[in-house]
Amino acid sequence: MARASSPRRRLVFLALGSLAAGCGPAPAKPSQPATSAPRASSLPVAASAPRPLVLCPGALAEPPSDRAWFALGTSAPPSSATPAPSPGVVSPSAGSGATPSAVYDAEGRLVVAWAAAPGVRLRRLEGGRFQDLPPISAGNVGGFGIVLLTRDSAGRVLVSFFEDARVRVHRIEGSAVVDLSPKTPPPTRGFSVPGPPRIVTCPAMIQPIAPSQLAVDGEGRPLVAWAEPGIGAMRAVVHRWTGTAWVTWSFPGIGPIDDCAPHTQSITLTSDPKGHPYITFRKDRAISVVAWTGSAFTLESTLVPKHDAISMGDPWIAFAPKNVRWKAWNEQTADNGVLRYRVHVWWSDEKGSREAKQPADRPLFGQILAFAGGSRPRIAVLDTSGQRSELRVVAWENDTPVELTGGPGAADFPPARSHGSLAVALPEGSAPPAVVVRGGSEIAARIWSAGAYHAPGGAAEPEDGLGRGVAEGIPPAIAMRGGKVAVAWLVDGAKRTIVVRRWTGCTWETAPELPLEPGRPGSGLRPALTIDAEGRVLLVFSTSAGGAMVVARWGGGSWEILHVARKEGAPGGPHAGQTLVFGVEMDESGAPVVGWADRAKSKLGLSRFLEQGQALRLISSDPAPVYITPAMTTDGAGRPVVGMLDWQIGAFVVYTKRLEGDRFVALPPWTSPPTPNSGFSPERFDLAAGPSGELGLAFRWDPAEAPYVALFKGSSWTTVLAPGMAGAGDAPGPGGSPALTFDEAGALHVAYTDRASGEVLVKRFVGGAWSPNEAGATPGDSVSRSEGASVDPAIAASGEAVCVAWSEREGGEGRVLLRCRR
Repeated sequence: MARASSPRRRLVFLALGSLAAGCGPAPAKPSQPATSAPRASSLPVAASAPRPLVLCPGALAEPPSDRAWFALGTSAPPSSATPAPSPGVVSPSAGSGATPSAVYDAEGRLVVAWAAAPGVRLRRLEGGRFQDLPPISAGNVGGFGIVLLTRDSAGRVLVSFFEDARVRVHRIEGSAVVDLSPKTPPPTRGFSVPGPPRIVTCPAMIQPIAPSQLAVDGEGRPLVAWAEPGIGAMRAVVHRWTGTAWVTWSFPGIGPIDDCAPHTQSITLTSDPKGHPYITFRKDRAISVVAWTGSAFTLESTLVPKHDAISMGDPWIAFAPKNVRWKAWNEQTADNGVLRYRVHVWWSDEKGSREAKQPADRPLFGQILAFAGGSRPRIAVLDTSGQRSELRVVAWENDTPVELTGGPGAADFPPARSHGSLAVALPEGSAPPAVVVRGGSEIAARIWSAGAYHAPGGAAEPEDGLGRGVAEGIPPAIAMRGGKVAVAWLVDGAKRTIVVRRWTGCTWETAPELPLEPGRPGSGLRPALTIDAEGRVLLVFSTSAGGAMVVARWGGGSWEILHVARKEGAPGGPHAGQTLVFGVEMDESGAPVVGWADRAKSKLGLSRFLEQGQALRLISSDPAPVYITPAMTTDGAGRPVVGMLDWQIGAFVVYTKRLEGDRFVALPPWTSPPTPNSGFSPERFDLAAGPSGELGLAFRWDPAEAPYVALFKGSSWTTVLAPGMAGAGDAPGPGGSPALTFDEAGALHVAYTDRASGEVLVKRFVGGAWSPNEAGATPGDSVSRSEGASVDPAIAASGEAVCVAWSEREGGEGRVLLRCRR
């Protein structure tokens, strides 16, 4: 819901009074709605002596010129040009495709590394924030694992990666990074099949080359290995850097040669605490481990799984005290027709091998992300067998499995709707499990504590966070009036409800739970709200019980139900079994007007609430297209305006109607909105009115496209934005979920989600051109600048103040956030 306030300069104090001064005097109660009165948002302040002004933290007081978006109830940042990074963000602009790696150092600090041109970036968590370590310059960073982090025998963090064919190894010493890299690359790989020439017929296909394996021994010296053809069979070749030269060892007979692809055998390379290499490979459904004894490779163990698996994953190996080896792999099996990946963990010593116990209630399924030995072996598994991906970390203590994570919060580790790659830092000592995620272009971290994953350095709820549980895809609703801001959002689930919060000018208040005996909110339907002249919140929503509606009012105490939902009728109107409420506004008399649509009869109507009779009275209803949910606003004269979209032959048309008296007056339609190739209707559209009678409308067809914006001034609509019509940086870019509002000066503010960055952006259209929404704006004009994927914005203005609310997904749950500026 977007609203504009009166342009009259003598009313500026009211429009910003409480926001600027904290808890200012409340506006006077208007006269009865039937009498002539100024528009509700233009009512004068009571003439009584004003109370002393109290500046509240986060209130919209007179700011410096470079003030940025900030949270109500908190101090504003000193400058928008260099915003402080959000808690948990390792890098807000990681290179595309960068795969992070993470490990704890000997002091329990989380270290993260990733490839970023021109080399490798390193950051360490200290004092609740990620601090830069010296970067490593390199050319093309590639190879197995991209960038690997491990610890040497002294507990120091080692960084290893391939720079083309060259092996690079660095060690973190305090705040310095020391280069330990060999000066020469390892010997060249060869894939020729030995033996006499022969004719081989092979299918015409490209066979991948098995990746090189890179490990680092306990002293920080590199080990490189791969599989290559030998005499009659594949062999594993290991090259070890001694400090001055490469030494080469090999082990034959790791598998048969594929004449068509003599380079596709995979092996796993690791090293024990003494630095001796271990090679693990699969041959004839058996998992074999080969160990270096100091003079030669010997077959250490062979394990033949007894399970009827469709396929097997590559094995992992880790080491525990007293020369105990732990192995892990997953097997693809069919469970009632569903493919699942069962994780198996075994351990062996000189006496033999046996399978480790699984968690009794929940055996491990999924993808192995990390595996570590030591006195307490640990494994991290991404379990995708349920409705939501869950990261499980399990440790074995005296051969007993112990869940280190779990519960509803365990599935909420991704800071975005989807993740590109994961890195897990398994707990060392008292350190908790940690996960580093690349979502889009951003790398962020979450650390397990108090039953869920949290951003390190951040509070349980961010300063700009209003609450959790917002239904996915349903944007919050926002309204502003004078010094107050109200936000409402739908919480879906078994007990569907609506949460309402109100900023009084000094603090946030949370409304009590709605008395929902008349019917719960309909799933997928956005609530609507406004603020009356006395600062009370008016809330309307459709119920799931046959399309009935509820109108409620909250002034700080309990809820007052103004209209009880009835299955048999619309509020103040005829029978409407599929009634959909879409808006509530205060009209020129100061009375609330509810906008509703009957989808079954293609009828749109407005009903006014009469204070005297405690009831809604039908003002007017007209046949109207309700192709998607209509939009509603109030113009500068306090007249309700509704907009709707209809599909005509080959094109969409936007119709707008304004209520004059007790009847609808049709405004000229917008007959030339861009039409998508798919012919689908937009996901959402928003309508706003300016102080001088202008109207603004915004919608989008597709997440990959820019939001379309049109302006109406007097007689016709003008498209001010369509993809490709504006130069780079001149207009809102790819993204969607648009919302718009006018400020008191007539500038149009558009908020939308940029799908590339996952941020909420705001642009201002004034003087015939798009501009950043603030002086010294951050790159991309981001309002959110947070760890998560920010979606579904709502925007409102009061005087010069503008506030934006949006939701942010964390796994299957979401939270609502809000920031404002002047």
